[in-house]
Order: sequence, then C-alpha cells, then structure tokens
Amino acid sequence: MPKKIIYASLILLALLLQLSFLPMLTAGSMAGDAVLMLVLALAVLNGFEASLKWALVAGFLYDLASYATVGQHMLIFLLVAYGVSFFSRRLSVEVKGTGLLFLLGFVVLATFLSTILTAGFSVFSIAGGLKFLPQAFGSFSFFLLQTICNLGLLLFWYQILRKLNRIFL
Repeated sequence: MPKKIIYASLILLALLLQLSFLPMLTAGSMAGDAVLMLVLALAVLNGFEASLKWALVAGFLYDLASYATVGQHMLIFLLVAYGVSFFSRRLSVEVKGTGLLFLLGFVVLATFLSTILTAGFSVFSIAGGLKFLPQAFGSFSFFLLQTICNLGLLLFWYQILRKLNRIFL
C-alpha cells in the first residue's frame, strides 16, 4: 500500500514538474518530458506488468492536465513501457558501462516516439493532414535538447525509484 501511495505521489510530482516548473525554465518550449521519463524508469526497473497500470494512470492524468485528447499519452506511455521492458529484460540495463548506452538509446527512442506521435495527433486534429508534420516535429537542435533533458530526467527518476525499490522490496 505505501508503495502505491509513493508511486501515485511521484506521478503527481512529475505532472507538476512537467506542466508548471519545466516550461518556466525553458521559456515555454517543452525541453523535457518528466512524466514520460518516470514511466520509462518504472518500465526499466519493474518490467511491463508492474508498470502497466502506472503508465495508464500517468497517461490519463497527463491527458487531463494538459488538455490533450484522452488516450493520446496513454498510448505513448504504453508503447514506451512495452518496448523498453521488452529490451531491458534481454539486455543489461544499469547506470554503468554499456547499460548507460542502452538507457541513452531508450531515451532517444522514447523521445522520438513521443514527439512524433504528439505531433501526429496535433496535426491530424488541427491541420488534417501529414503535410504539416515536419513543422510540428521541430528542428534537430530542439530534438537534441529534448533528448539531453530527458536523459537527465531519466537518471533522476531512475535513482529515486531504485532507492524506493530497495526500501519496499
């Protein structure tokens, strides 16, 4: 029970960071995705089955809080959690050696998937076609900045969750 309360509190903290604090630091442009990186850290540490409900809860709350189409972030988080847990069970993922490279690869893929699907949802709901997708995706330098910020956020959440898992397991 305390683990559920702490995970729910971490999701709310990540939402608060994502929707109020991070945009203030980056002058309105979303440079990092705290909620996505929390779901990614949960999937790496706990696997898909244990992180499935948390990915759904985080996605639903994120959709409601950001006025997005309900289900948009739920789908993104589920895809990321499944893909990452699939590979993290087969590869050694630790914050040392080659595991750090795998984590970086997960961050790049999760950032790309989140960006492309979010842009795709907004393009189809606003413009109605694929011709505006490159403009909605953004520049390579912005994607690189997003990836760097997401890596920092993943390492932050990873350390917190690893310590919490030691306490509660």
